[in-house]
Amino acid sequence: MLALYRFASRWPLALLHAVGAALGWLTWAASPTYRRRMALHARLAGYAPADIRPAVAHAGRMAAETPRLWFGAPVPVQWRGREHIDAAYAAGRGIVFMTPHLGCFEITAQAAGAHYHATHGPITVLYRPSRQAALSEVVETARRRDGLETAPTT
Repeated sequence: MLALYRFASRWPLALLHAVGAALGWLTWAASPTYRRRMALHARLAGYAPADIRPAVAHAGRMAAETPRLWFGAPVPVQWRGREHIDAAYAAGRGIVFMTPHLGCFEITAQAAGAHYHATHGPITVLYRPSRQAALSEVVETARRRDGLETAPTT
């Protein structure tokens, strides 16, 4: 599994997105549980059933770009509000970043670790260990980067 993720991390983002969109629809078609959950969450968020169609492909795209985020070159980041982080560090306070899962979470952790670890030490990222043994090694390996430490939520 790890070799597959490393291989996919070298693919162009457009190809990952195309494959991911197809996988999103394949998952939608093959899994009644996935369809029910997505419909429920959309309804709870106030969306009409027709509004979730784009989300099916986007969920697949998000999953397919994960190898690139985990094993590819760091993603360029534009910081907004960095002065608040700097002020908290200058005041000797710690910082808790609250981010969405996958995507933003990965990018934020990598960028903050790379930027601040030399002066303030690494940041620690909490994660829930994978229930699938094959993914455990992938997740643990992927998040080992300079300036980043991980802690399972067990």
